[in-house]
Amino acid sequence: MSILARYLLRRFFLTFFVSIACFILIFDLVNLVENIGKYVESGAKASDIALYYLYFTPFIVVLTCPIATLLAAIFSIGLLAKTNELTAMKAAGISIYRIAVVLMTGGFVIAGGLWVFGELVLPEANHQKNIIKTERIERRKSESAGVYRNQLFQGLDGRIFQFGNYVSKSATGEDVLIQTFEGRSLRQIITAKKLEWRDSIWVGTGVSLKEIGDLDTASQPILSVTHDSLVFSNFREQPGFFEDWFTRQDAYSMDYFKLKRFIAVSRALGKDVTPQTVDLYNKTSFPLINVIIILIGVALASNPRRAGIGISFGLSMGISFVFFTMVKVAIEMGHNGIITPVVAAWGTNAVFFVLGLILLLRVPK
Repeated sequence: MSILARYLLRRFFLTFFVSIACFILIFDLVNLVENIGKYVESGAKASDIALYYLYFTPFIVVLTCPIATLLAAIFSIGLLAKTNELTAMKAAGISIYRIAVVLMTGGFVIAGGLWVFGELVLPEANHQKNIIKTERIERRKSESAGVYRNQLFQGLDGRIFQFGNYVSKSATGEDVLIQTFEGRSLRQIITAKKLEWRDSIWVGTGVSLKEIGDLDTASQPILSVTHDSLVFSNFREQPGFFEDWFTRQDAYSMDYFKLKRFIAVSRALGKDVTPQTVDLYNKTSFPLINVIIILIGVALASNPRRAGIGISFGLSMGISFVFFTMVKVAIEMGHNGIITPVVAAWGTNAVFFVLGLILLLRVPK
C-alpha cells in the first residue's frame, strides 16, 4: 500500500469511527429522553434499560453506517481541498479518480464488515432487545407474547411444519400440518388436531397420516391411516427451535440464510413472500451503498469552497436524508408489490451510483 493510500485511509477511517460513536451517543440520548417517562412509569430497572440500549447499539450502527461513510469521505477530501493538499496531489499527477479508488477500497471494507456484522451480531441483538423491552420494561406477560398463529417452520429431515396455533409456554400446537419431502418429492403428509411436547418427545392426537409412494409405479401410491394418539419418536425438533423461528420473522431478527429458508418454505406452501423477498435483497444492497456514496462525497468535497466542517456535515445530512427517504419509499413500494423486489432493493443504489459518476466526471482533474 502506498504512502498516499495509507494517509487517506487513516484519515477516512478515523472520521468514520468517530462519526459512528457520535451517532450511537446521539441516538441513545434522544431515545432515552423520549421514553424516560415510560421507563419511570413501568418501574424498569436501570440495569435493564442499560442492557436494552446495549442491544440497541448494533441497529444504530447498521442504520448510520452510510451516513458515517459519506461524512468520512466528504471530510477527508474536503480537508485536503481546504489545505491545498488536493491541488498539490493533482499537480504531482495524482488524479481525483485515484483518490476516489483509494477511498472506495475503504468503502468495500466497510460494506463487507457491515454485512458480516448484520448477519452475526444484529439478529441476536435485535431479538434480545425485543425480549427486554417486552418482558422487563413494558412488563408484558410472556403468555401474551408466546401465542403464534398461522406459522410455518422448516424442520429437520425434510419436514415442514404449519401450525394454526402454537403456544410456546406449553409447547403445544393445534391444527398442525406436517409435510415431509425427499428432495423435491412429497413423501408424507401428517395432520393432527394437537401436537404436544411430553417428556422430551412429541405426541400427536387426532392424527391422520398419509404415506406417498411413486405415483407412476406403485400399485397403491398413497397409504392412509389414522390414530387417536401417536408418538413421533423420530422428530428431532425441540420446542426451542419453534420458539426461535417464530420470534424472528422480521428482517432484522433473521440472518440472510434463515430469511432465504423462510421464503422458500413460505413459497412452497403458497404464501405471498414479496415483502420478505424485498428484505432479502436489501440485506445485500444496503451495505454496498457505503461504496457508492463515496463517489458523491469525493465529487462534492473536491471544491475548496465546500471544505468547512459545517458545510461537510450539512452536505452529509442532506444527502443522507434524500437517500434514506428514497430507500424507505422504494422498500414500501416493493412490500406492496408496486415495483419488483429487485428494483425496490437496488433501485436507490443504481440512482446514487449514476449520480456519483456524473458528479465525479464533472470534477476538474
